[in-house]
Amino acid sequence: MKKPFSSYMSGQTRGWLCVLGGFILCLSFSADFSYPNINSYLTSYMRNNNTNGYNNYLTYDDFVFLTTTKVVLQGSSMPIVGDLCRRIGTRWSIFIGSAIYSGGFMLTFFTIKSYFALAIVSLALHGLGFSFVYATAISAAQKWFPRSKRGLVGSIVLSGYGYGSLIWVPIQTAFVNPDNVKAERDPACSLSMLNGTEVEYEADCKNRYYTDPEMLARVPWMFLMLGGIYCLCGIVATLLISEPEDISESQSFTSESDRNDVVGEIQNSLKPTEVLRTSVFYQIWAGFFSVGLCNGLMSTYSKTFGLTFINDDHFYATVAIVQNIFNGTCRVFWGFSYDKAGFKVCFLLIGFIVTVITALLPVLPTIGEETIGAKAGYGVLMTILYGTFPGIYAIVAAAVNDAFGPVHYKANFGLLFTQAIAYSAAIITMTKVPVFQAYLGYTGMFLVAGGFGVLGILAAFFLPRHLSVSPKASKV
Repeated sequence: MKKPFSSYMSGQTRGWLCVLGGFILCLSFSADFSYPNINSYLTSYMRNNNTNGYNNYLTYDDFVFLTTTKVVLQGSSMPIVGDLCRRIGTRWSIFIGSAIYSGGFMLTFFTIKSYFALAIVSLALHGLGFSFVYATAISAAQKWFPRSKRGLVGSIVLSGYGYGSLIWVPIQTAFVNPDNVKAERDPACSLSMLNGTEVEYEADCKNRYYTDPEMLARVPWMFLMLGGIYCLCGIVATLLISEPEDISESQSFTSESDRNDVVGEIQNSLKPTEVLRTSVFYQIWAGFFSVGLCNGLMSTYSKTFGLTFINDDHFYATVAIVQNIFNGTCRVFWGFSYDKAGFKVCFLLIGFIVTVITALLPVLPTIGEETIGAKAGYGVLMTILYGTFPGIYAIVAAAVNDAFGPVHYKANFGLLFTQAIAYSAAIITMTKVPVFQAYLGYTGMFLVAGGFGVLGILAAFFLPRHLSVSPKASKV
């Protein structure tokens, strides 16, 4: 691919342009932080007989098949795509990934009018596009700066992922539901009289869905609009993101020691097969999984859980703005903290907060339906969660480089993202296996997630405070 205009600028300028391009790219790819909002609109549209007619008994719980397909595709493809990206180069990787992602959203304009399985396919392309761009953008930005700034630089790129829903949720809500139309219980939940016998129609009676025809008619166009915006972001990112051609062009070394550290990391970098033989990998993986499970639950069920006791669409849009200010800012905070305190300390703090707050979520409905206390409690707990758990992505992004080296960074990063397959399997088990679904509900899901959080904390507790590449890495 032809060199972008940034290639004609100084190394330091190109480094910061790369950071900006990565930020814009992550900003566009952060649609999964608006999944709770998309779930409420897409599911309401596709289960409505007047707008779709193919999925009459679709429920919010079924959205987990979409998030799971996206995450499994993402987790299973990242190690392979990561190695492919190393071969085809940064700009082609960004271009291909952005095209797959934006194309999938635009294709949903058509698939949402048919069977749910087709909508799963088109939106799950997000996961494949993610595999091309995520580690690529982080790695490119980090290569322009010394090790002492690696956590901060990576976290600035990743902060776009957090700040994205500051834009996407309000845009989605303003476009689809500008009049704050209320969600409604399924009419089939009420008892009817048939030949003198009471009959309760099959229905999802624990959730509320949108049924207003004018509102639902705007849902397919929302996907077309979002896909177009994401396409534009991808083009800009492709022009801005680049890697230094050699070590002397980058790094802004403050000392000869910095240069020697980078040279040593390159020489001692571990291949994916070598990484899989280290105990550090599995400890980081376990911690990543425990926090990722909370992320998966919030990305799918935070709004639909809230709708069981707070029926106010504009309230959720407002909460999304506040929580995603913290989402983006916390990534920079945790990235900076990683540079100072290391992975272990940062993770133990993140893991403890996420575990406690997730386990407290079942208390919210007991405060009362539509009460100020319930709204305040929901807003506060969501803000704390989104100000904490996204930090795991910032510290893992730096930890992969420090623990395993930069040469195979993208593929090794992909290995850690296989945890997403595991937490998706856990969510599927809790929500779609009848025996667990009937027993757990929202309360059980959040308590189970808290239990896994404790296990993640224990795994990370035995890590060294600071990670470093070693030719004699600890083997399992």
